[in-house]
Amino acid sequence: MSTYRVKYAVLPPGVGPDDYESGDLEHRERDFELSDPESAGEVAGQDLRYGPGHAEITAAVQEVLERGERPIILRCDLV
Repeated sequence: MSTYRVKYAVLPPGVGPDDYESGDLEHRERDFELSDPESAGEVAGQDLRYGPGHAEITAAVQEVLERGERPIILRCDLV
């Protein structure tokens, strides 16, 4: 497991995709333990690596939210 810093917005309960402006949402940042990066091979002399999948990131963030809140993942960086 590796530590990733995830930046996300919180979609409040009862709010749909057309009911908000991004700037009106609460933005948070938190560290999570997620899957280790996997090698994607070498490209142009650099070793590329895949990070955790979107579903894994979303599930980890969902666990720390209040009931009914949903995350919108904005960024995920290896710490």
